[in-house]
Amino acid sequence: MSPLRTLPVALAGLLAACAGPMRAARDNPLPPPAQGRAGIREPDAGPARGVAPVRARAVPRPLPRALAVERAVATAARLVGAREIVVDGARFGDGCAALVRAAYDRAGAPLPPDADPRALHALARDRGVARRWAPAAGDLAFLADRPGGPVEHVGLVESAGKDGTAVVLHLTEHGVARIRVNLGKAWKLKGDDGRTVNDLLVVGGGRLPAGRLLVGYARLL
Repeated sequence: MSPLRTLPVALAGLLAACAGPMRAARDNPLPPPAQGRAGIREPDAGPARGVAPVRARAVPRPLPRALAVERAVATAARLVGAREIVVDGARFGDGCAALVRAAYDRAGAPLPPDADPRALHALARDRGVARRWAPAAGDLAFLADRPGGPVEHVGLVESAGKDGTAVVLHLTEHGVARIRVNLGKAWKLKGDDGRTVNDLLVVGGGRLPAGRLLVGYARLL
């Protein structure tokens, strides 16, 4: 018998097991509570003697931003070359958004588990933190598949230079890689000093400087 055929049977058994005790409880109701006030404390009597008061569970404090950025970048950088996003035994799914979800999770700022690049960009816009310029480490970087196109990709800014060149960690079909991108010099591959400011990306059968595909940045940490 194939697993597909046995699965409904197993589920039916589990449902029956859950329903059994509930039916038994209805068939044998508990006796009504005893009348009177024996053993009942007045509302303003305070906690009973020898019983510790119940305290609310403390909400963990968010990490200082500098530490959160450091952890996010370190997490993503350790995955360079990896094709699957697995951190401490936890798998964060497929697609380039998995990398930033893993990085932000380890930074104490988890993102929605099913968020794709467009959803993350919409979240950034709703929070008023999406922008076109001034990248910084820990930012999200959004790219399109064509100049002026919609968001299709997201990566994490590892570092940013004074000239506006950002090194972005991005999950590609060949694994996590570093991509250099500079919106201010979108048409150039190298700056006046000979350093690369935009990597050449293959899109739609053509090749374009990464800066021409950049949609913008967002600071969600």
